[in-house]
Amino acid sequence: MQLVLYVHNHAPADAAAPGTAGRVCGMAVGTAPEILAWDDARPITSRAVFRCDATADDPSTLLQLAVAKCFAGAGAVAPGFEVQYRGRHCTLELRLEPGFDDPRAVLEPLLQLARGLAVQEGRLVSVPSAALAV
Repeated sequence: MQLVLYVHNHAPADAAAPGTAGRVCGMAVGTAPEILAWDDARPITSRAVFRCDATADDPSTLLQLAVAKCFAGAGAVAPGFEVQYRGRHCTLELRLEPGFDDPRAVLEPLLQLARGLAVQEGRLVSVPSAALAV
């Protein structure tokens, strides 16, 4: 079973309305979790997709290490290019753009998801719920 955390940054729906750009963050759990596009009319301009085993004790730490290693290995990356990190316990796929091109920008939305959840018996639960079930 796999845990997926992702963030998609979308272009404006209309080039004349730049304030309509947006960000979608999400998560999925399953044997082959699928990430669906939020809005096909708004192209994804940048993204980060983190995958690890759903039973990982600390996905937040795995995420932080993956982001650090990905940026250390990639160096300066031109906007629109894909960067991938494949570790022993996780993977991270990035497409960067200005404003979403440094470790902090990638980590911030994904860590908010990772810190507030746990996987128990194949289901996503909030961390307080997971603590009560122990």
